[in-house]
Amino acid sequence: MTTLKNELVGTWSLLSYIEVPLNGLDSTFPMGKNPKGSLIYGPDGHMSVQISSSERGLFSSNGRFIVNEEELLSCVKGFIAFAGSYQIDNNAATVTYAIQTSSFPNWEGQLQVRKIDFEGDILYLKSVEPILSGGSYVNSYMTWQRLEKMELQSRRERFVEFNALKREKTAFED
Repeated sequence: MTTLKNELVGTWSLLSYIEVPLNGLDSTFPMGKNPKGSLIYGPDGHMSVQISSSERGLFSSNGRFIVNEEELLSCVKGFIAFAGSYQIDNNAATVTYAIQTSSFPNWEGQLQVRKIDFEGDILYLKSVEPILSGGSYVNSYMTWQRLEKMELQSRRERFVEFNALKREKTAFED
């Protein structure tokens, strides 16, 4: 029997991030409609996630600490990251994060639970408890794709293409 941990361990690339308000208002895309993100579950029980808006602009300076207030606000609102340990509940199909560090300091020391579902190499995570976002309580829905499988497929495609070119060259030379 495959455990959920065996299925989760690895690196995932964010496909979508949607928040659904509990008050019935329309869903929102807090990091825009094309967010960027990476989620890593280690076999040692530690995890890390980083999500950013694809709509963030570059700073006017190449100095990381030389920014104006507007740039700083855009940076803070357009990025969330946290890391810590995780535990799986196979029966409930949930993962619980014990957040040790976060770009949003209020989450440090907290537990957050996500419902897990899979469809092939796609991972669906849903917040179990609502979170406060933009002044409203919401449930978050994130869709991730396993990165390793995408990389392996890309490598395999390059290998097949290389061998095809090699065969064409050999056939031409004969």
